Amino acid sequence: MQVALTDPNAEPLRESQRLLNRGQAEQLRLLVGYVESFLRDLEVTEPELMRSARGRATAESAAIMNAAEALGVSEGQVYTQHRQGCFARQHLPRVWGAVRAGDVPVRSLVRVISAAERLVSPAHRERLDVQAAAYAVTHRPARLTAWLNRFVARTEPDQHVHRCHRSHAERRVWLEHLEDGVSILHAMLPTLTAEAIKNRLVEVARSPKRDVPYDPCVEKPVPAEPAALRAEVHPGGFDWLGLPSEGPDDGSDAGWEAPQLVSADDLEKVAAAATVEPAAPLSREAGDPRTQAQREADLLSSWLLNGGTDSGTAINAHVGILIEPETLLMDSARITDATEGAGRPALSRNRRHAYPAAMIRRIILSPEHQITWTPVPRSTSPPASPPGAMPATPPGVMPATPPGVMPATPPGVPRTRVKPSAPPDPPGVAPDPLLRALEPLVRVYESRFVPQLLRRAIEFRDGTCQAPGCMVAAEHCDIDHQIPWPQGETTASNLWALCRKHHRLKTAGFLDLPADRPPSASP
Repeated sequence: MQVALTDPNAEPLRESQRLLNRGQAEQLRLLVGYVESFLRDLEVTEPELMRSARGRATAESAAIMNAAEALGVSEGQVYTQHRQGCFARQHLPRVWGAVRAGDVPVRSLVRVISAAERLVSPAHRERLDVQAAAYAVTHRPARLTAWLNRFVARTEPDQHVHRCHRSHAERRVWLEHLEDGVSILHAMLPTLTAEAIKNRLVEVARSPKRDVPYDPCVEKPVPAEPAALRAEVHPGGFDWLGLPSEGPDDGSDAGWEAPQLVSADDLEKVAAAATVEPAAPLSREAGDPRTQAQREADLLSSWLLNGGTDSGTAINAHVGILIEPETLLMDSARITDATEGAGRPALSRNRRHAYPAAMIRRIILSPEHQITWTPVPRSTSPPASPPGAMPATPPGVMPATPPGVMPATPPGVPRTRVKPSAPPDPPGVAPDPLLRALEPLVRVYESRFVPQLLRRAIEFRDGTCQAPGCMVAAEHCDIDHQIPWPQGETTASNLWALCRKHHRLKTAGFLDLPADRPPSASP
């Protein structure tokens, strides 16, 4: 079932995309059919060649060569497409059917194939085929990729652990040189480590007061000339030749007199102003003209070249993790059918990455990390989302609330009068600890501003920007009132995460999410 379009007038565009999808699927089908036909003909004309595996591989290479010539692409690309088409037709018949119908693009099929190849059990591949055929119709490729990563990691957690161990063993750093004096510094790191490094860079570079040194190879911007000093040397200023001037040139020579020579003291001041290079501003507050991306790149260069962060204050670079309570209590070897969800990998806050349960338990038990717990309600729509959320922070971060404790008012957030949204517990009855923990999500705040505790809970609840297809992480989004305040209340049910671009579109009246859109961050 296709999702409803925000603007029905865009329906011809969607139909044109369906036609393109069907054309690409038909080309893939013809490619698979051609190679099979080529091999069948050789079995008749060259039976000796086709009896050995090496001869059959040679014949297949010849077919790929002919197909590449017809399609005008490389043989490697045709080989990959042929392999993907054969795999989809054999192991993913439902997804393959959706692609041929035009409901799913070929690029989404490629991502489903990649996920299916990581599954070991044929039963799990069949289940993936059923669920992915429905999910891919209503979600764009980027969100489909995140869903596939979650599906594979949580369906076969032991295999996911083995793949993570192999990948972590391949961690390395390498350099890729490009044109025009720039290169790409690659670093293959564990995802959780890479996320922490990126968040640390973003937080420091975004600060308006923090100085970020320039990359030593980058030309610094030249600040404005010290006009006050030049005015002090000669009140009339200087003309276009750099000579002293009594005032603006009116284009005539009436009353012209030879300029007076500058005194020796004035010459010293001019020479000092010319030899001393003004310092370029390093902070946004001082007028730093660099973009956020440029500041992050320069900051990384400074940290790596200087061997330190040159930071005297703590940096908030927490990493959010969605985690099942059972994962913290049991090893995967002790999982039973009665313990649903135990031992399954945890998820990143934006639902794009999966982390082995053993690694999460190791991080939680390590004294190097500060832990803050943020309870998140379990989703009512299948499959259920994880009920717990935990942001892990690297060393050097300000001490956080002890594990399992939720502060009533987070530091730096003014106390706000709150209207009760539920009747109080009857006298003599112990309050439900789960309901109390989830209280920030049911409170109605009288202020327009969202408290930090509620913001964090919404970031875990939404995961990403709630605009259709947008994958900007919720922690980098605005928390927007769906119904503007004061008509709309400051409460979780009226708040959602929107990136700055989609927030502006919504404010301008161009963004509206109908009720039949699927949840954008549904696990």
